[in-house]
Amino acid sequence: MKKFYLLIIPFLLLSSCGGSSNNTSTIEVKEGYELFFQDEFDSDYLDENNWNYMYGDGSMYGNPGWGNQEIQYYQEENVSVRDGNLIITAKRENAGGKPFTSARINSKGKVAVKYGRIEARISLPEVEGLWPAFWMLPEASSPYGGWPASGEIDIMEARGRVNDMTSAALHYGPITGSSVYQSKGYIFRDSTISEYHVYAVEWSTYKMSWYVDDDKFFEIDNSPEAKGQKWYSMADPDSLTAPFDQDFHILLNCAIGGHFDGFIEPPADFESAEMKVDYVRIFKEVA
Repeated sequence: MKKFYLLIIPFLLLSSCGGSSNNTSTIEVKEGYELFFQDEFDSDYLDENNWNYMYGDGSMYGNPGWGNQEIQYYQEENVSVRDGNLIITAKRENAGGKPFTSARINSKGKVAVKYGRIEARISLPEVEGLWPAFWMLPEASSPYGGWPASGEIDIMEARGRVNDMTSAALHYGPITGSSVYQSKGYIFRDSTISEYHVYAVEWSTYKMSWYVDDDKFFEIDNSPEAKGQKWYSMADPDSLTAPFDQDFHILLNCAIGGHFDGFIEPPADFESAEMKVDYVRIFKEVA
């Protein structure tokens, strides 16, 4: 498994947030971190050393409808790389018995991390019925069992019809059945989801903090002295770190329909829309 690149930039720069795509050779490295992985999408193809395509309606993965009664069919053809962006295109197109197509990629078996800052700069489509996401799942079969006991980290999810809000969530809990989760929305004051924004989570042994453009809006503290709701896994209920003490890989996708937004579908005149990812980066704490 590829876990790191050797490019480390040990100085601080101000990042550019909002506006148009702006891949540059300068990378902001927050104090206390070093660069662990990056994909800047500067070529004209998806780097399969980093990413896998996922296919179909979820049935081949034992998860029909992707567990959410979604109505898209994922295919490789809906992924492109151009102008310094990964493009995931959602389309009105019949495939595999579904009325829409889109794409979903993951870094399983290629790029995974435990703890650090995971971020991506993304422009999202403002289209009713679309559900773009940037999230993480466990890398390997875990001692904690299947979902949700092994956890899920949602760095960014959006409802395309709500153009001034995204959200983050953490799923955990039972060995089988519905998850326990905590979530919180982020409201844009002077922008929309179609502008480029940096979505990030900072993950340590006992804490997760979520950011949009370096504005922290959500935090879960699992340290022994902390109060409030804590994450847990029923597979190891006495642990304060399980299930988020293992490697997780990254996913990027644009779902259509499903329960996240009350089964709303795109409007009748919808033809296509794009989710644009300027970069994905992982930083680890300096030892």
